[in-house]
Amino acid sequence: MDQNQKSFSGARLFVIAALAVAAWAMVFKTGVASSDEAGVLLLLPDHVETWSGVELLFCSDRRCGGQYAATELESLDCPECGQPLDTMTWAERAMLPADTGLVRKYYARPGNRDPIHATIVLSGDDRSSIHRPQVCMTAAGHEIIEDRVIRVPLEYREQPLEIMVLDMSKPVTLEDGSQVAYTSYFAYWFVGKDRETASHLARMAYMGYDRVAHGVSHRWAYIALSGRRDPRDNAHLQTIADFASRLHPALLTPD
Repeated sequence: MDQNQKSFSGARLFVIAALAVAAWAMVFKTGVASSDEAGVLLLLPDHVETWSGVELLFCSDRRCGGQYAATELESLDCPECGQPLDTMTWAERAMLPADTGLVRKYYARPGNRDPIHATIVLSGDDRSSIHRPQVCMTAAGHEIIEDRVIRVPLEYREQPLEIMVLDMSKPVTLEDGSQVAYTSYFAYWFVGKDRETASHLARMAYMGYDRVAHGVSHRWAYIALSGRRDPRDNAHLQTIADFASRLHPALLTPD
């Protein structure tokens, strides 16, 4: 067995052991307190360097499904049907626990270069708000072409920010009936109290450890960045890295 195989085998055994502890903790551990502390602010800045952000709002009526930029609105009611607007789509509001926090903004640079949708989802008392994003992506009809973790250097700390990037493709039918592939990316990382990881399995292990060792269940969030990508190159990886390195310090909670 070579060194890479040994490393992979060791990592796999660690994950299996950590998940076993997490599963035991979630089922049998009693006296676990829920904490309101979160590792990030539920807030997206108006500007991230040269990117300008606009809040997105959605009609709460499932029959309407309107989506609007906040800057285009005169009130917080849907201009089409008059129902209240929300930070979540109707489907998200119906699926997620009521105390889930969610904010999202659309960011663009001068010339509308490399626009990015940024989202923060923050769990409430029901920690099921946070899950593997791959489940939602495939359910929405996206094919995941490739996934990889990128490591983004941050000026104010030694360890890089690790981000999971999913390269995706989805067939879209045009007005003439022909189909084209819509190629996109979805990048994310999870944040808990004093925890940060791009791995869903590692997040579950951290949750189990905190429940067993400290008797507490912290709120977790995931930060997601999405946009279009050119299937001919990996230029979107640099766009993600540039944006995330500038967004990250704006999300940190005060000490």
